[in-house]
Amino acid sequence: MANKAFNFELVGLKELMAAMDELPTMSMKKGVVRNALKKAALPVKEAAKANAQSLPFDNKAIVDSIKVGTSLKKSQRGRQDRSRVTVYVGSSHPLSHLFEFGTSERFTKTGAARGHISPHPFMRTAWDANKKIALGRIGEEMWKAILKSAKLLAKKSAKGTLTKGQRAGLRR
Repeated sequence: MANKAFNFELVGLKELMAAMDELPTMSMKKGVVRNALKKAALPVKEAAKANAQSLPFDNKAIVDSIKVGTSLKKSQRGRQDRSRVTVYVGSSHPLSHLFEFGTSERFTKTGAARGHISPHPFMRTAWDANKKIALGRIGEEMWKAILKSAKLLAKKSAKGTLTKGQRAGLRR
């Protein structure tokens, strides 16, 4: 379950998609989506931090490690599709997954018991409680990012500093 990607479809946003098509380069389009997803994910991040603060042990390192980002550690990566925009909310603390999912009874090589850890799902509960808010913000944040990109293009055009790709994309 933890390895499954979350997919969704934006429905009823024809104007938004038409405005996206007006952006001249793929990198600008991906930037709009990336920025919107990062901002929409903030409620999940804040809830995860709040949940992690209530973990029954010294939790400052885990709380401080919870971030919104666009990349995974090398050990977490699978095959990446560069045509997609992906944003992650999670902890980079090396033990956070043990607290999120718990462990079974553990033993050292010499057979000494090290106990088990009960699950304390701080990330999953943050997502479950905030996914509707996060998904609802995506369209709003995309409009903001599109308008910001349009202003940047207008400014660059006035200065005469559009890139070759931007000029070609605007001519189509």
